[in-house]
Amino acid sequence: MKITKVLSYQVLDSRGKPTVAAAISLADGSTHTARVPSGASTGKHEALELRDGNQSISNRFYSGNSVNLAVANINSKIAPLLIGKEIDLVSVDQQLKELDPSETHEILGANATLATSLAAAIASAHEKKVSLARYFQPTGKLLIPMPMVNILSGGAHANRTLDIQDILIIPNGAESFTEALSWIVAVREMAAKLGKESGKATHLVADEGGLGIPFDSIELACAFVLESIEKVGLRVGTDISLALDIASTQFFDGSRYNLTTINKSYSSSEFVNYTNILVNNFPIISIEDPFAEDDWEAWSAFVQAAPKTLQILGDDLLTTNAHRLERAIKDQSANSILIKANQNGLVTSTHQVLQQAQSAKFNTVVSARSGETEDSWLADLATGWRAGQIKVGSTHGAERNAKWNRLLELEATEDCEFKNPFLN
Repeated sequence: MKITKVLSYQVLDSRGKPTVAAAISLADGSTHTARVPSGASTGKHEALELRDGNQSISNRFYSGNSVNLAVANINSKIAPLLIGKEIDLVSVDQQLKELDPSETHEILGANATLATSLAAAIASAHEKKVSLARYFQPTGKLLIPMPMVNILSGGAHANRTLDIQDILIIPNGAESFTEALSWIVAVREMAAKLGKESGKATHLVADEGGLGIPFDSIELACAFVLESIEKVGLRVGTDISLALDIASTQFFDGSRYNLTTINKSYSSSEFVNYTNILVNNFPIISIEDPFAEDDWEAWSAFVQAAPKTLQILGDDLLTTNAHRLERAIKDQSANSILIKANQNGLVTSTHQVLQQAQSAKFNTVVSARSGETEDSWLADLATGWRAGQIKVGSTHGAERNAKWNRLLELEATEDCEFKNPFLN
């Protein structure tokens, strides 16, 4: 089926920040639209968004963040190449690579390339008359991913109410996604209730829907989440376990890790020891970005020291980049990867990084960003790619629940299975 129109325009993400939408129309009269997310805690090795800066008067109300240049690149450079061609994701992505051969998509902007690529994926699934998840896995049971969900947030997501970015829960004892989500909602609401009763609660809800409740230490925050799990009648470590997103690049000054809430500073080796104490003292089964994005030695030292069952998850370290993942595999710097399409810039090459990780026996976690949209394609990617895990944020915010609701829909309407990726 031929592409008849490609149109891009500026829309807003969940933080009120401009982002790119791309719509591909087909010969049957259908139109397929994708909107791209953007991050607040971004690694320096990510693909590059194209934003306008202060190049136009119309941008002055968006503080330099408008995306008119990226939109123009789709409308004036990409669209003429695609109109009249048969819809095919692989072909579209190949043409985007030829138009912008830079690894970081700095010429067109990764927000322009990804919006086009996602719209092409959705249109290709429509042409095949299947869901986006089924487009990527045509046969067999689809694997509904295990959710990893924010309860407490700090860092860049919540005005530094915690030094680290998030304390999350994983319902590793659930037997279905429907059951897992009901447990998550119960724990999140109990945490809000306990926070209010203790006088700690603030009105701050973080970018990804987690609670911005201040704590004097990471340990006290973890204990609070454990209490919330127990209060709803679930078993810590059996039904639900903890996960941490440290986002340590944000408090690493080049030589030391500085935790302001407890007024302590650590060398890399000292922070390896501190982090290992944390994971041994609490039922933590996953830890993300425990060290800075280029502190490779600390990552490798921690892998050697940490419990072998611990998921050591690279986000800023790996940035959905094949070359950085290759180094992590070789150096044994992590055992899991966060997959973010906008860190990479194309659907096909993002999928290739995920497959590269799976071939190396890495766990894979498909992830949203802090600046999300109401689109639900992320749920289909995680399911169709058999990622095993998904990280969307919390259960507050329509842009978050759009993904959770899509997973509920897939579980109800498709031939699916749900497995615990943390079973030995």
